[in-house]
Amino acid sequence: MNLIVFSCRARINSFFRQKRLQRLLLLSVGLLSAGVYSWLFSFLLQQAGAGATMLSVEQVLEYTNLFILAIIILKGFFPAYIPKVKLIPSLYPVPALERFRAELVVELVSPFYFVLVNFLLLLYMMSPLYTFLHLVQSILVILTAHVTLRSLQVFIERRIRWRSANFYSAAVMAAGFVALQVRQPMFYPASEWIMLVVHLAALSALVLCNFFLEKAAAEPRRKTVNHSSSARRSLGWRLFKNHRQARQMLIFGFVFKAFILGADALVFTKKGEHLLDEVTMLWMFVGPLVVFSYVFNNVWGFYRNLWLTVERSTGTARDFLGAAWVAMRLPLLIDAVLTFVYVAVFNHQDAFFVVMMYIGSVLVMGPLSIVASIVSPKAVSGGLFSFSANSSYLFNFIALSVLGLLFLPIIHPILYLVYPVVIGCAIFALVAVLKEYPTYKYKLFETHFKAEA
Repeated sequence: MNLIVFSCRARINSFFRQKRLQRLLLLSVGLLSAGVYSWLFSFLLQQAGAGATMLSVEQVLEYTNLFILAIIILKGFFPAYIPKVKLIPSLYPVPALERFRAELVVELVSPFYFVLVNFLLLLYMMSPLYTFLHLVQSILVILTAHVTLRSLQVFIERRIRWRSANFYSAAVMAAGFVALQVRQPMFYPASEWIMLVVHLAALSALVLCNFFLEKAAAEPRRKTVNHSSSARRSLGWRLFKNHRQARQMLIFGFVFKAFILGADALVFTKKGEHLLDEVTMLWMFVGPLVVFSYVFNNVWGFYRNLWLTVERSTGTARDFLGAAWVAMRLPLLIDAVLTFVYVAVFNHQDAFFVVMMYIGSVLVMGPLSIVASIVSPKAVSGGLFSFSANSSYLFNFIALSVLGLLFLPIIHPILYLVYPVVIGCAIFALVAVLKEYPTYKYKLFETHFKAEA
């Protein structure tokens, strides 16, 4: 218990040790958002209770729990992957159960969960239809989503001993959790307290599954170097293949995007309606955002030797643009093929918009990624799946905002006029930064090469 208390206090202090004012402002924005969303859901509950909408009270409560479940799991993977907390090194003589318990509790001590709990408490105070029973159930949903995210992180970051007894135990607990969820899904609103016992049993099975899965996990995945012996391979292929960390992150992003598009295709096949039209934010995944936010918003952080080669050979803007394009073109080609296969098979009615949006995204985010790589470089360090802080959060947010402008033609076709303005601004920013490159290159060298000293 002393270890948990000490770790929680240290984690809270670490949030405000640096950039105190900025993080306090972000926390304030989060609490304000919690208030806005709690009012929105309480209003929906009120309208549903009065019969003024097509949704029933039970459906609104169900959507509330699904909203919580989705946002917790998605925040671990988008706009960038967040690794699992490594509180106690595996070499320390600490029992596995104590390490697991400490890390599980400490992960819950974060501004994100603080804001989320405030959202639930405000919703409970605003809406009489959201009872204490529903509040407790939503907290169980939060814990379930968090443990699910931890299990996915274990699979991603560590090698699993598939034939160990711990993995078999984890599989049995996972089967018990799935069986209970099939019988009584946790996101369905509970009508009586006995259902919370069932949900608690399902959560307990999932926690035990996560514990056994961590015991079945071997050492972290390690970086290896792959060499290409074929002289006929293009430089773009070599940059994609030989940089395993960038390749794995890009593939991870492609899989994540394919999952979103696959979910939309499944809904369209069954209901004849697109999930993207119901949840407009998911349109972001149709564009090449994952390619840039995962890797190319820090292109010289990943391909620092390529940057140094260009810098020491010519150092001209044309060569920098050419080198960046060589690194980007194969991942963009894969991403474009994935997108246009989805459009051709499942969403051909929006084909013109998707093609225009995709071309516009490349013309905007390509220059923006080079600007981010020069102005706000990040040193890529750690093991193969150490994804944290590998690109600027500020420029990821800017990329997300700029890409949102390219979706304005969904409202009215005349808003395609926004495209030349946004593309022109991105190119202007690129030209301005390249003119100031001689002052930025020292920061690039210090970040990418002196950080190891």
